[in-house]
Amino acid sequence: ISFTPETHPTKGLEGNSCRNPDNDIIGPWCYTTDRDTIWEHCQIPDCVEMKCGSPVIKPKRCFSRLVGGCVSNPHSWPWQISLRTSIGKHVCGGTLIDPQWVLSAAHCFESSIQPSAYKVFLGIHTERGNEPSKQERRLEKIVMGPNRADIALLKLESPAIINDNVQPACLPEKDYIVSSAAECFVTGWGETQGTGGDGVLKEEGFPIIENKVCNLPEYLNGRVQNNEMCAGYIEGGADSCRV
Repeated sequence: ISFTPETHPTKGLEGNSCRNPDNDIIGPWCYTTDRDTIWEHCQIPDCVEMKCGSPVIKPKRCFSRLVGGCVSNPHSWPWQISLRTSIGKHVCGGTLIDPQWVLSAAHCFESSIQPSAYKVFLGIHTERGNEPSKQERRLEKIVMGPNRADIALLKLESPAIINDNVQPACLPEKDYIVSSAAECFVTGWGETQGTGGDGVLKEEGFPIIENKVCNLPEYLNGRVQNNEMCAGYIEGGADSCRV
């Protein structure tokens, strides 16, 4: 049987690329230019599993205990995104968790929950976002967290291109419990209160505090739920709005 664009117009045979129009059990094949070999199977490598949480440029992992934190190494937190208004004004940060999904905070959408009102910048270090590494995506969907939880999932109109500057963060297993010895980091372009580093990505490390400590009457007085975690410094300092 001869397979050509004319005999099989719906099989995508335009051009001599690897195809499988006859559902060959071995896999895709193509015609060759060798007069002794009319066609042969294609050697297609298996897809490599996408990496997460492994930045090419290593982060400083800074524990400064100062408002404003430390200026990050450029692109050392490649899952960091900048949520923007449709005209490009920075609104909030967020985390790429899949090539087409971002995790952010629900309170970032108080002015509008219409996807057309926002876009996302990926692969940037400066708040201006004028680097060649920048990727820009509009939103297809906004999914607000259940039970008024301050989380939101953002579906991008098209997947991000994963490279050295853009990479998703790893997600924990279901019911994973963060130990009190774990290191926790927050990153963003938040308020620095004159400590320097305005306009570039900053980072700050926090210790995890046991919920039973945070829930003491002199601190949060029972407001931390079992499905939440507590992190920071009892005496105050940097937080996600001031890094």
